[in-house]
Amino acid sequence: MANGPVFTIAGRARGRAFTILAVAACVLLVVWFWSRGTRFIAANGPTFDEGVHLAAGYSYWATGSFRLNNEDPPFPKLLWALPCVLGKSPPYPHAVAQTSGNNHWHIANALLYESDVPVRSLLDPARRVNLALGCVLVSLVGWVAYRVWASKLAGVAGYAFAVCDPTLLAMSCVLSSDIAVSLFVFLTCYLTWEYAAKPSRGLLFAVGVSLGLALGAKFSATAIVVGLGLAGMVFVWRGGTLALPGNEARGMRPALGLALRLSVIGVVTLATTYAFINFPLWATGLKFQLTRASHSDGVMYLRGEVSPRGWFHYFIVAIGLKMPLGLLLAASVNTLSRLAVRAAEPRRSLSVFLVIPPLVFFALASYSRVNIGVRAVLPCVPFLYLLAAGLASFGAYRLLKAVWLVLCLGWCAFTEHNTTTHEIAYFNELVGGPVGGAKYLADSNLDWGQGLPALKQWIDANAVDVLYLGYFGTDRPEAHGIRFRPLPGYGRVGVPGGEAIPRTASRHVVAVSVNLVLGLYLGDNSQAYAWLRSRPPTAVIGGCIYVFDLTGDPEAIARIRSLPEQ
Repeated sequence: MANGPVFTIAGRARGRAFTILAVAACVLLVVWFWSRGTRFIAANGPTFDEGVHLAAGYSYWATGSFRLNNEDPPFPKLLWALPCVLGKSPPYPHAVAQTSGNNHWHIANALLYESDVPVRSLLDPARRVNLALGCVLVSLVGWVAYRVWASKLAGVAGYAFAVCDPTLLAMSCVLSSDIAVSLFVFLTCYLTWEYAAKPSRGLLFAVGVSLGLALGAKFSATAIVVGLGLAGMVFVWRGGTLALPGNEARGMRPALGLALRLSVIGVVTLATTYAFINFPLWATGLKFQLTRASHSDGVMYLRGEVSPRGWFHYFIVAIGLKMPLGLLLAASVNTLSRLAVRAAEPRRSLSVFLVIPPLVFFALASYSRVNIGVRAVLPCVPFLYLLAAGLASFGAYRLLKAVWLVLCLGWCAFTEHNTTTHEIAYFNELVGGPVGGAKYLADSNLDWGQGLPALKQWIDANAVDVLYLGYFGTDRPEAHGIRFRPLPGYGRVGVPGGEAIPRTASRHVVAVSVNLVLGLYLGDNSQAYAWLRSRPPTAVIGGCIYVFDLTGDPEAIARIRSLPEQ
């Protein structure tokens, strides 16, 4: 009895020490994520749509009109453009907008490459805004893991699994709305989970605002509305209560009252992202996305096949090849162990809000068959981190789970270390990296036009004066100091560039984007590079550009010279 208070004090001291260590570990993980992100930003050129997204956001601030690039909601674009508005502000190209019929590709080209402000001075600060959103998402994953699994160690594991995912890092460092929608979808589901456990006016408002921001980030967030509605019905059917704060009534009627209130808050928040007067454009953009197949190039790639309609199983393959195996194994083991034990856990009935919405999102994305990359189902991935982090809550099979957790996290960290600066092209060990991955997936999974800075480094290191270049993307090779003769490509905006290479040149080096080697986006020239597919590349640049040294091969040189210029 006399030792009781001593043991209590010692226990509290140990608890505080562990809390301090856990917080320090989480901070270090976020710092590591940020530092890797800054290296990625410096090493990679603009991806295909980044210029358009930045130009659109800048146009919203500069003109007050939200019509440019309205096939995507404005909220992330407004955030990305803030450094341009508050810092080095190039003049908005009104003349180009007028002469091009407000064509966002030409406006973006003028803003990035024809203004007095260097392109990287515009792009990099905007990218860092998105990287900050990625850091917030990482922190949210850790916090939710701590809350759901009631374990500080699980919280740290949530941080670790998130920061070690190359795809999450890549999407955090480019101007794509996938990180923003993933953040607010995950936040909405988590806040709903908290609200169902203990309703309050503050949580009610937070859920509505988060839902509105998700819808203002990307139109695919409409799927989460369906998922939350279905989860709510299952929760009420299983005996739970969903109602406005202070209302203890059970059944669907109070749940419908709650849904109505959330809808009002969400719509007002969404309208705010459009500055209210532009809010009708949200419906226009949604209609465009729902009829996307009729507007697209009809180019979708899976396992060596090209399809104009896509595949229902595409995202299953993409998740299996683009997510770290350590993450997939940790999530699988935790799921199987909990299904096997079936132990009573606190808040088990609330799990529907963290399980059903991502499953519905994934199912609807698969049904849509917009197979442009694993990023389309990125909002489902934070729930994988959460599931994997559950290993750290131990319970049954404690020692086995601890060992497995260490192995999986170590595997994830090793994988990320070997992928630094080329995370867009990451593929896990099942296919052996980017070169093997190209046999299964392409487009934004691999080649998004990001590789010109790395190509310039290779050119300088190998003393190549001028090369033949088939490029997929909207970046400009000449902006990086690359001398080239253009080959058939896709994405070039504005005046053609390039120069001739004499037949008597001492070196004949060809660089071709992977998407083009695979025959994508080339239309009638889809077989232009087919003969290169059986030829081993001299180098693979950033996982997304194949380099072939044809010097001393007259037949190959003749074939490459016979190709039309872009």
